[in-house]
Amino acid sequence: MRVAWIDCSAGASGDMLLGAFISAGADLNAVNAAVRAVDPSLSVTVTQTARHQIAATKATVEVNGEPHPENIPDAGHGHGHDNAGHGHGHGHGGGGHGPTRAWAEVRRLLEEARLDDAVRARALDTFGRLARAEAAAHGVEPDTVHFHEVGALDAIADIVGVAAASVSLDLDRIVVSTIVLGGGGQVRGQHGGIPIPGPAVLHLVSEAEAPVTGGPAPYEMTTPTGAALLATLADEFGPLPPMRIEQTGVGAGGRDPVEVPNILRVVIGASADSSATELVYETNVDDLDPRIWPQVLSRLMEAGAADAWLTPILMKKGRPAHTLSVLVGSANAETVRAVILAETSAIGLREFAIRKHAADREFATVDVEGQSIHVKIARYGGQVINVQPEYDDVAAAADVLKKPVKTILAKAIAAGHDLWS
Repeated sequence: MRVAWIDCSAGASGDMLLGAFISAGADLNAVNAAVRAVDPSLSVTVTQTARHQIAATKATVEVNGEPHPENIPDAGHGHGHDNAGHGHGHGHGGGGHGPTRAWAEVRRLLEEARLDDAVRARALDTFGRLARAEAAAHGVEPDTVHFHEVGALDAIADIVGVAAASVSLDLDRIVVSTIVLGGGGQVRGQHGGIPIPGPAVLHLVSEAEAPVTGGPAPYEMTTPTGAALLATLADEFGPLPPMRIEQTGVGAGGRDPVEVPNILRVVIGASADSSATELVYETNVDDLDPRIWPQVLSRLMEAGAADAWLTPILMKKGRPAHTLSVLVGSANAETVRAVILAETSAIGLREFAIRKHAADREFATVDVEGQSIHVKIARYGGQVINVQPEYDDVAAAADVLKKPVKTILAKAIAAGHDLWS
């Protein structure tokens, strides 16, 4: 399992995350292809810099080849810009100063752009979180939220770019550290002073149930866009998980304050934990034609589910129904959710994380009376604990040999054990 840990000990912003992922090996070409698919004027460039003499990668958003104004630091921010929240590009419920892009328009751009499905899903999730947070901060409905044009452009580049970068790294699980928010004083927004942490940031971390702390510096250390991205990316929150480290990326913020090195780190490696965190989705369905269920289960497996099954249940008013349960890794979770909602009559589902312990496994081929049969070998503690033939191969061999399936099955199991005796 390929695991990433995001270290937010100096806070987070969109450009810091983007720089860290690219520094860790994410495909910059894939990032630029994604952001240009949404807005052809946008691109991302990277330069090498340092914060407190720690080498870091600075990601810069450009519009038509020129550095975007949001990337020019001012005296008010720990990170130099605030993508879609309470910096230069403040999201709000309407009005404001200068051109805006409504959440509905941004959503349409993302839905119509030629993006990888996983990239699109992460970007939509992140912008949706931002819209809900800004709506809560201003007491309006999410669909009425507007992002000022400057902030919207920068947010599109950062959010779509981080989504594309994280997908390109082919990560199975992302763990996010305690998020440092900053505090003390105020930041200047479009409509006056805003306390730190800002209302939108507090809503975002509360909704994600993320662990947070104020931190050592008296300014905004985590921007709304940074908080929204972390909430979308995180499969769980916690310290550096057990892993064999393969890559480390360091992203720089726009400022270089004296209190802390203004960097965000991404540590990537192979999990060194014998157990793995996976998700289980469940939903109760009482109004689906039962003839459809085999196709639903097949589609879920094709979408990357590790397993999918039905449990007969009795619902209210004595209605016969089924609970659909799906086991899936985080990398395929978004696709599996989409299949459940598209292929069944469910309009909601439950999600919970589990720890999965799996024996090591390998595959081999055995010969039974001249017929080749694939077998799965399971090992635990270095010992073979199970040999399971592929049933379709067993059935085909039994048909050719004109013998009972149970006879061929027993011989295939014995042959599998003989391989390792």
